[in-house]
Amino acid sequence: MAGTARRFFRVKRHNPAALKELKALSIPESWARIMQVDHPREGVNICCMNGRPDAPWTFPVEGGASFSMSILQKGCIEAGFDNGERFRLEGGYVSLTATGEHLSGWDTFTAEQGFRLVNIHLTPEALCGLTGLNMDDVQRYMKSAIGVMPHINASVAMMPIFSNLQRLAAEIAQCSYLDSKARNVFLCAKVCEAIAAMLDTCSREQGSASTLKAVPSDRLRLLQARAMLEDRHHESWSVQSLAQAVGLNEKRLQAGFNALYGSTVHESLTRIRLDVALAMLSSGANVTDTAQAVGFANVSHFSKVFRNTFGISPKRWVHGHRATE
Repeated sequence: MAGTARRFFRVKRHNPAALKELKALSIPESWARIMQVDHPREGVNICCMNGRPDAPWTFPVEGGASFSMSILQKGCIEAGFDNGERFRLEGGYVSLTATGEHLSGWDTFTAEQGFRLVNIHLTPEALCGLTGLNMDDVQRYMKSAIGVMPHINASVAMMPIFSNLQRLAAEIAQCSYLDSKARNVFLCAKVCEAIAAMLDTCSREQGSASTLKAVPSDRLRLLQARAMLEDRHHESWSVQSLAQAVGLNEKRLQAGFNALYGSTVHESLTRIRLDVALAMLSSGANVTDTAQAVGFANVSHFSKVFRNTFGISPKRWVHGHRATE
């Protein structure tokens, strides 16, 4: 999914001690310098990366049963399981990987034009402790998995990064809490929110019992309409233009959005734009550039909608966010 906000996504610099620790793990220096690692609780690992290393990096991967989410905004990852399949993740996509046993493999990170990644990795115990979900629960949502390898108990699924996840990736990477306990609570909360967003998206796209009952015949066109709003949120969409684009009449489009997403077309587009705006603002963009990039006619309109939604102006939100850095 193309998105202006990705230009503003960044990771804060490490202190020398953290950089030394990463280099001690045999991580190339040019990659260690763009890497930020957090362990907010037992079994939860978060790795954020942003920069342009000087060469690709290939390394072995080995570990027990786990669930991971890789939100890759820029760059390329090629990965493979020993005795399993190979995969390629392009920038603008998120991958879900679930393994049910101890496995080994390899990864290659490529960053010809830069590399931006938020990776969330949880053990089964941490997944259950944070969310109440077990590995079987997660794998049931991965029906669209591009690689299911029952002989090694592993599966991988991919989809474009949507606006809600784009915002969450920026918030995780830009966490500015200085107190360690506060930081850990914040990061765990965002991990849960990211998992919830993924499950909700998978449920709508695959057709849960509730969504199939609500819109059995129009669901695919409604998903296409939502994807168009996500990918082209900066354009001036109307109900009429979106309905024509996906081949539905306006009444069925509005009714379908209310049934599948719980909001009108306009409300959905506004929320998408605000999610992208929050990602941009939290990553350093100014209010004027953000308003223009996400599709608002002017800064005044953007500020009004932002204030009505969040109870604070975007300028005050930015000031409060940066005051804690």
